[in-house]
Amino acid sequence: MKLVFQKIGLRYLLNLGVNHQLDLQTSVRVQLANLIAILGILSNIQYSILFVIAGAPNVWIMNCIHLSVITIFSYILYLNFKEQYSLARILLIFTISIPLVFVSFISFGNSGGFYYYFLVFALAPFVLFSYEDKFWILLVFLTNNLFYIWFEFFGTPGKFQEGTLLYDPKIQELFRVNSVVSCLFFVALIMFYFLRNTNRIQQEMIRTNQHKDRIFSILAHDLKGPIGTMNSYLGFLNETLPDREELLVALRELKKSTNQSYLVLENLLDWVRNESKKIPTHLEYINLYTVTQNAKDILELQATDKGIQWQIQLSDPLMVYCDERMISTVLRNLFSNAIKFSHPKGTVTITSVTGPKYLDLSIVDMGIGMSKEQIRQIGEGKPFPTAFGTQGEKGTGLGLLVCTEMLRNQGCTMNVTSSTNHGTKITIRIPNSP
Repeated sequence: MKLVFQKIGLRYLLNLGVNHQLDLQTSVRVQLANLIAILGILSNIQYSILFVIAGAPNVWIMNCIHLSVITIFSYILYLNFKEQYSLARILLIFTISIPLVFVSFISFGNSGGFYYYFLVFALAPFVLFSYEDKFWILLVFLTNNLFYIWFEFFGTPGKFQEGTLLYDPKIQELFRVNSVVSCLFFVALIMFYFLRNTNRIQQEMIRTNQHKDRIFSILAHDLKGPIGTMNSYLGFLNETLPDREELLVALRELKKSTNQSYLVLENLLDWVRNESKKIPTHLEYINLYTVTQNAKDILELQATDKGIQWQIQLSDPLMVYCDERMISTVLRNLFSNAIKFSHPKGTVTITSVTGPKYLDLSIVDMGIGMSKEQIRQIGEGKPFPTAFGTQGEKGTGLGLLVCTEMLRNQGCTMNVTSSTNHGTKITIRIPNSP
């Protein structure tokens, strides 16, 4: 079904004006407005043809009205495309009733059952507007109900020319049945679409609550340790006059705790930005060798304390086309994980292979490795439970998730090869050119 919609352009039309800056509820209302406008265009074309075939009274006046309404519906789609949503909705709720008023006054009267559509259109503003727009909801609801009551109790049958199809009572009854069935179809379609998107809103709320709980968990647990360490050492330095060796130890621990807190906060902020679609991507040519060295220098203290040796086998310069801030965050996370899960006095090796279109950068450690389930969760972009490093280091579980999303945003990929107790090799593929 999606493929059919894409081929005939309906999917594109339904999503006119929908962008990442809109919240989900507003996006749903814009899509519903587009859907009603599209249905209005199709139904007006349909009835223009049927009126000509059936010989409806004042058919050419009605066709001119249909043409005008089709033009307005097309303009409403254009307004949504230009993100003028409020004007588009207000114009829509008044335009949908125009052909019904004219067809009931100058053509069919209360024959054919066209005035039943007023009941359908009385419900339209409830799915198009929010509660804050209750004035428009009540106005359109009351107006359409008054039209329905007028034609139901005070309307007169249409006068049809002898010899036309509409002169036959059975054809008039067919039009009435068609009106009832069409009304039910329109209500079912709009409500189904509304329910579908309501389900999307519920799922989004569940996901948002899960993210909120995860953020609170990270703030409560993963930042508590390093901040507590900083507080202890600062208290020690404030209350005593340490000798040089004690001072160096305290400063080293403060530096480690600061780096750890910074990495946790940066991952948390990048993850939140990505979830809210607010991470800007700035692609440019950068020297990957320099970025790699900078990421290594930031984590040098952690590596030295654990006795980790670096083997960086990269040429200088090593040019790639990506976002420097994002790739720096990715490398810091991958290097931090390599140190965390390596055994003391281990080795982290960084190599590259340059191809015609891409550069493959590999980070290899001989640490505790990962299970097949963890690798599968990384590939699916799912966070997995936090694992402890070889010396009890704790992480947030967000690092690789943030890396995967950031690489995808830049047109990069990540491949993980690992097995338990046999180390890990992570290869990121980065474009050489636009």
